[in-house]
Amino acid sequence: MNRIRIALADDHPLVLFALRELLDKDMSFEVVAAVPNPTELVEHLSGPQPADVVITDYAMPGDTTYGDGIRLIEGLVRRFPQTRFVVLTMMSNRMIVSALYNAGVMAVVQKSHGMNEVIMALQAVRGGRKYYPAGFEASPAAPESLRQRAANLTPKELEVLRHFMRGEPMVQVAANLKRSIKTVSSQKMSAMRKLGLDSDQALVEFCIESGLFQ
Repeated sequence: MNRIRIALADDHPLVLFALRELLDKDMSFEVVAAVPNPTELVEHLSGPQPADVVITDYAMPGDTTYGDGIRLIEGLVRRFPQTRFVVLTMMSNRMIVSALYNAGVMAVVQKSHGMNEVIMALQAVRGGRKYYPAGFEASPAAPESLRQRAANLTPKELEVLRHFMRGEPMVQVAANLKRSIKTVSSQKMSAMRKLGLDSDQALVEFCIESGLFQ
């Protein structure tokens, strides 16, 4: 059986080291690239001998060309349809995991489950099957339904979320919108209640998945 050529992408050197060490123990796999950012991953996949399978981190911030998260994954799948993608993530939000499968990935592995799960995912991918994290059932959330939830937000709440998604602290949001910190904080919390979200991470994930500000 031919060895599966694998490219690794993660902005944490220790994760790249652990993945390479894990895969080098299995003669079924050959690591042909290990890169720290999306730009170098795209360069590899655009080359003459790209990997068959990519194992990529979900969150690799700082790449202004290709981004990260859903934007990156959708772009990779669209640009390299012959490549199979496995996504590593710390996120367990079902909405985000469903969106990754909808984008076309073959497997999602949660980092909290341990690196050995990567081998299980690759075995499934090699057999042409999708691999789902333990306890996850495929029940994709349609982006349109997410946008319908966002339709309940007021224009002022949307303004606050738009600035929040730019990474601005609430002090800066207040200054930019010429409102008090108390007001913008209240509008952000009101928006989160309407969306049924209980944390900033969940809010970020919702905005990414719904494409609210894209």
